[in-house]
Amino acid sequence: MPHIVIKTISGPSRDQLQEAAEQIAAIVNQTMGKPEKYISVSVEEYDYSQWEGVYNEFVKDKDNVLVKPGYTDPKTFQ
Repeated sequence: MPHIVIKTISGPSRDQLQEAAEQIAAIVNQTMGKPEKYISVSVEEYDYSQWEGVYNEFVKDKDNVLVKPGYTDPKTFQ
C-alpha cells in the first residue's frame, strides 16, 4: 500500500519508465507520508490503437481521476 499504476502509450525507454516510477514513489512518500518500502509502482504500456479503450475505461467521466487530461478525444488527443 499504496500501489500506483502508470498506463501509457508505448515509447519511453525502460530507463525513463524506471526513473518516473521512482520519482512517483518518492513523491508519494513525501506527500502522503507512506514509507517507500510499502510503495509499489507498475507500468502498463499500450499502443495508439488501444488507447481509446484505456481512456474510456479508466479516465473518461471518472471521479477518481484527480488530474484530467487536456483532451477529450483519445483518437486525436484534441
